[in-house]
Amino acid sequence: MTSGLLIKYYISLLVICNPFSSIPALLNFTQGRTAEEKKRTGIVASFAVAIILLIVTWIGSPLLAFFGIRVAAFQAAGGVVVFLLALSMLNAEVSRMKQTEVDKKEARHKESIAVVPLAIPLMAGPGAISTVIVTVDNAASKIDLLWLSFCAVFVALSLGICLYFAVALEKWLGVTGINIVNRIAGLILAAIAVETLAKGLLGLFPGLG
Repeated sequence: MTSGLLIKYYISLLVICNPFSSIPALLNFTQGRTAEEKKRTGIVASFAVAIILLIVTWIGSPLLAFFGIRVAAFQAAGGVVVFLLALSMLNAEVSRMKQTEVDKKEARHKESIAVVPLAIPLMAGPGAISTVIVTVDNAASKIDLLWLSFCAVFVALSLGICLYFAVALEKWLGVTGINIVNRIAGLILAAIAVETLAKGLLGLFPGLG
């Protein structure tokens, strides 16, 4: 697996996990808590994301095979899911696939929201899981899986850094700045989604090529 593909995978996975949409959620759910507690919540959430992405990296494809699901079908479905997430980002909204009103209400009453809903489904949600499984299908060896695992860890580390400095980032960027970043990332994500969907459809219907 080339360095270019790994960089593309890292960027696409980071955009899908989208720490900038999780920063407002983190600050909202941790209102009234100290800065240290907020930082600790961000670190735990990023650690949970790393575990989730690593698990999907190593057992995602075998799980699909067990259920008899073709990767092309999952690729097409994943493209649709990611595109819907991209539309939410373009509108500067949190997708209902990531967080519902029920999730919000439950989170306010939880002592810790680091794993649910912050890590999953807000960051390591359907879009991220779909992206990982589709990319892993193109891995030719265990070495490739190791490189993809390193990328997943770096994504989680990047998320952790953003969440650790969530308070400072929100003050620096402001609501308008975060929305602008979300919209730019959403546009990039929409292009990635269309490409993924097209590859999935070609796999399902070779005659389209």
